[in-house]
Amino acid sequence: MGYRYLFAFQKTNLMVYISHLDLQRFFRRTIKSSGYKIIYSQGFNPHPKMSIAQPLSLGYEGLEEYLEIELDTDTNPDLIKENINKQLPNGLNITMVKKLPDDIKSIAALTTSAAYRIDFSESNVSFSVDNVNKFLSQETILGTRRHKKTKKMIEVQIKDKIKSMYLEDGFLKFTVDCGSNSNLNPETLLRSFLIFCGYVDTESIIKKFHITREQIFFQKDII
Repeated sequence: MGYRYLFAFQKTNLMVYISHLDLQRFFRRTIKSSGYKIIYSQGFNPHPKMSIAQPLSLGYEGLEEYLEIELDTDTNPDLIKENINKQLPNGLNITMVKKLPDDIKSIAALTTSAAYRIDFSESNVSFSVDNVNKFLSQETILGTRRHKKTKKMIEVQIKDKIKSMYLEDGFLKFTVDCGSNSNLNPETLLRSFLIFCGYVDTESIIKKFHITREQIFFQKDII
């Protein structure tokens, strides 16, 4: 019998350059070295019962990321948090641990949207409130993404995937769909917005942006 836990954690500093798969491996080793046993699935190819709510793109900072894991230990969540944090390097920090009821779906299935903050101060671009308002007022907003099978760039409608978008304290902020049912890559939105504002070399500009995922939202109040 296993016990499900939800971890909230931050991924900052140099740890933003660790890939999603490496991050999972890192957590698995750290949890084991902290004295906890992860439950594995049954069958021919058993795998650890742990998953991150939504993968974070390489180079992105995450201020409120979530990890779901099943342990063989029924213990104080605060003690788990304390013990594992002792093993983590600068840039990774668990901010919360709580037990999950057995009847709750996986956090990946419950994820609906995510809020992002874009620091564009190191680029040569500037945005205005008028830019944002006119962009959002378009009847159709198209973005480009790579087709999974053909690998060709295709245009897709993204307007209905944008929950909010605004400027605040010198940052561009937006909330977009994020999950298995509907998902909008923040760079797809940024490319579309940059082109709307008259910028051509979008890829080199985006590389100068500092992108932070501030929060993930779920169907149910599980936090």
